[in-house]
Amino acid sequence: MSPDHASEQVRQLNRIVFRPWEPQIIATFVRFEMAERLAAGPRTTDDLAAELGAHADSLGRFLRSCAVLDLLETSDGTTFSVTELGRLLCSHEAGMRNIVMMNFTPGIWNRAGRLYETVLTGKPVLDDNGEDLYDYYRHSPDERAWHAAAMADLAGDAGAAIAEHYDLGPVSTVVDVGGSLGVLLSRLLEKTPGVTGTVFDLPDIVAKGREWAAGTGVADRLSFVGGSFFEDVPPRADLYLLKQVLCDWGDEDAARILDSVFRGAPSGSRLVVIEWMRPDDAMPSEFDSMSLGLQAVTGGRVRTEREFVGLLEGAGFKFESTVTVPSLLLPRPWHLLQAVRP
Repeated sequence: MSPDHASEQVRQLNRIVFRPWEPQIIATFVRFEMAERLAAGPRTTDDLAAELGAHADSLGRFLRSCAVLDLLETSDGTTFSVTELGRLLCSHEAGMRNIVMMNFTPGIWNRAGRLYETVLTGKPVLDDNGEDLYDYYRHSPDERAWHAAAMADLAGDAGAAIAEHYDLGPVSTVVDVGGSLGVLLSRLLEKTPGVTGTVFDLPDIVAKGREWAAGTGVADRLSFVGGSFFEDVPPRADLYLLKQVLCDWGDEDAARILDSVFRGAPSGSRLVVIEWMRPDDAMPSEFDSMSLGLQAVTGGRVRTEREFVGLLEGAGFKFESTVTVPSLLLPRPWHLLQAVRP
């Protein structure tokens, strides 16, 4: 191996080794609301430190680190302005801000630090109190709020993309199973006059959903039913939606969710599973990292079409086809797996 080649490998490894700090720099940028603080124009390190009550030298290192990531720009290392990239993390921007905070706050970040446990055992990481992520969220309301906001952003994106590129067909009633606040369903109802929808989710979640839906233009056509998709049967409908629900669970639990939907669905009704999907081949994919992260955090995974079809048909559904629609927010598309209840 030539010295030049060896040096390039060392440089590449260094980029990887020091990269774990970058997500935390981005998350701290959001916590400090730095894009908002610089919205009116450039400010100095000392000015920002006084406003934040922060240690000036440490803040200077942080701001320069943000400039390295192109969130900020500076000509002298002491006065900073926000970049177009940094503005994407403003609170009023629909985008990555909530996803950043969901992934890089302690609930998920600490589990990522124990990824080796999942690789050894095949099971999700429990924290020091023996809790899984959703148990942890019950007494970490701030983090749970970030998670809910991130899921709402993804639901809004999927709903807008589906409304624009996918024909729901001749339906009058839709149930979004695990539909959280109802963001996805509201986007679809806005585009389909005459259709009514129901969100089926845990009672405390649908209580918040009713409050959120009151501010939409489809509140009169959007209802909420509390229950558990592991124990209760969703309401009867022409069409059922499952968006990024199955990816949070292992095969056994995913099968239980589909069984619940199957038992509640009338003959001839349709199910659309909305997910990201891994290619069927064994070649490395960006979804491998995502799938490994899901396994560590919730026990879930990113599945292939073949794996989804196996789950659907195992529950009794007849798989029909997969439709792909482009995301309006992310570089990866949404895959809609369509199935019928015989």
